[in-house]
Amino acid sequence: MKVEKRKFKGGYRFKNFDGQITDKIDAIDIPERVVIPLKQGFGNEVPFISKIGYTVQAGQIIGRDDTSVSSPVHATANGVVEKVVTIEVFGCEVQAVVIKSNGTKTWRVLDGATENWEELPTDKIEEILYLSGVTALDKEGIPTKFNSSVITPSDVENIIVHAVGSEVFNLSLSVLLGGERVHNFVEGLKILHKVMPNAKVHLAIGNNEKEWLTTFSKILDGIDWLRLYALEPKYPQGYDEVLIPTILKREFPHGYCSANIGATVLSVQAVLHVYDAVVEGKPLIERIIGFGGAGFKENVHAKVRIGTSLDFILKNRIKDDLEVRYILNSALTGDTITNLSYPLDKSYRMLLALHEDRKRYFIPFMNPGFNRDSYSRTFLSYITTKRAETNVHGEERPHVSCGFCEEVCPVRIIPHLIYSHVERGFIEDRLIDFGIYKCIDCNLCNYVCVSKIPIAQYIKEGKDKLIEEGLEPPLPDYDMKGVEEYLSIREKPVQAKDEEDETS
Repeated sequence: MKVEKRKFKGGYRFKNFDGQITDKIDAIDIPERVVIPLKQGFGNEVPFISKIGYTVQAGQIIGRDDTSVSSPVHATANGVVEKVVTIEVFGCEVQAVVIKSNGTKTWRVLDGATENWEELPTDKIEEILYLSGVTALDKEGIPTKFNSSVITPSDVENIIVHAVGSEVFNLSLSVLLGGERVHNFVEGLKILHKVMPNAKVHLAIGNNEKEWLTTFSKILDGIDWLRLYALEPKYPQGYDEVLIPTILKREFPHGYCSANIGATVLSVQAVLHVYDAVVEGKPLIERIIGFGGAGFKENVHAKVRIGTSLDFILKNRIKDDLEVRYILNSALTGDTITNLSYPLDKSYRMLLALHEDRKRYFIPFMNPGFNRDSYSRTFLSYITTKRAETNVHGEERPHVSCGFCEEVCPVRIIPHLIYSHVERGFIEDRLIDFGIYKCIDCNLCNYVCVSKIPIAQYIKEGKDKLIEEGLEPPLPDYDMKGVEEYLSIREKPVQAKDEEDETS
C-alpha cells in the first residue's frame, strides 16, 4: 500500500524531553473500591439503573439511557454497590457509583461477540459496540443506531484513525500494537468499516514511526477503502481541527465538531477496544495509560480498571525528593489535578508528573539554557535533553512583535493581533474577521511567546465576551449533520443533585 505524505503549516515538534514513556507496561491491581462516574467520555450523564446493596459483575451495565445521546456505563469490578454519590471532577458535578470490590479479575462477557464477526448482521455489531460502552470513546464517540453520537453510521463519510504522537509525551505504538494486537487493530478497522460502509478509512501514523509505516503498508495492502498517511509529528497534529484539513483537505467547521461534517476521528486504543468488544466480548472496563514526566520513578504504561482513584494508581510511583504538578493527558492543555481521589474514566490516556519549579532566576533569558526548551533555538537545549517543568522562567514583559506565535499557529490566524485588541478592550466583530473563532485553544502561542504573555487566555477571553454580546461563531456556508444534537450536548448545564435523591 502506498504511504501518502502530508503536513500542515505551523505547529511545533517537541523533541528530546526527559521523562518519556518507555515500552514497559504494568498491570495495576484492582483496588478495594472503585468509583464509577455516570458521565464518561462523549455523551450525556446516564441514570443509575442498579440498586444499592446489589452484587454486580465487572462488565455489568449500571448506568444507561437510550433516549439521550449517551453510552452505557459499566461496573468495572466484581463486588457490591455501596452507595451513589456526587463528585466534582474538574469543575463538573456528576453522579458516581461506589462499588466495594471482592478483588477477583473476571468480567461479564458481552452476548453475541464472536471471532466470526463477519457473519454477524451490522445491527448486532452496533448493539455490541453500544452495550460495551466503547461508543463513548474519544472526542465525539462512535456512531450507532443507538444514539451514541450526534450522527448515524450512514452519515459518516470518513473515519480517521490517528497515531501521530505530537504531544510532549505520547503512548507507545509498540505497547498498544505489539504482538497479535496489530492484527486485532486491523480487524477493528474492518469492523468499523462494516458498521459505517459509506466511509473511507484514513490511518495516520507519525513519519518518525518508520517500522510501523512499513508494517501497515504490507498488512493493509489490497484494502481499497483504506488510505495510509505519514504525518509529521508536530503539535497539535492530533487535534481534529488540524487532522481534517491535513488529511481530507477540507475546512473544519470551527465552533462545531468533526461529526457535523460526517467525520469520525478515533485513536488507536479506541479501535482496539472495538475489537475487544465485538470479538472477545469484553466491555470497556479498563484503559492503558502512560506515566510521563520527570516526577515518576519509572515512566511506564499501565493497564488500569476504570474507577480506580488516582492516588491508588500513583502510589509509590512518584519521586520522594521532587515536588510535582499532576496534569491530565496533555502538557500544554491538560487539566491540573488537585484532588488525587479523582477516579480514572474512559477519557484518560496519560498522567503527567512535571517538576513544580517555583524558583525565580536572575535574568533567565540570559541563561544558556542547557535543559530548557527554546523555539528560537537560542538556548543550548536544542542539542541536549530538555526538562518539562512548570516554571515559565520570567515575568510578563512588553510585547515585542517577534511573530513567533504567528509562525506556529496551526490554524493560520495572527494571535498577537487578536491579543492586542482584547487586551485594550476592543471587543467587536472585527475580532471575528481576524479569525478569533478559529482558535483551537492549543496554547502553542503561550509556549513560544518570548514576552511570557498568556496570549491564549486573552483569545479565550475575547471569544467569551463576543458570545456574551451575542456575536456567535459564524455558521459555515455548507450543509452539516447533527448540529442541533451537538449544540444540545455542548450547551447542556451540569446540575448538582441532592444527596437524598442520589441514594434513593
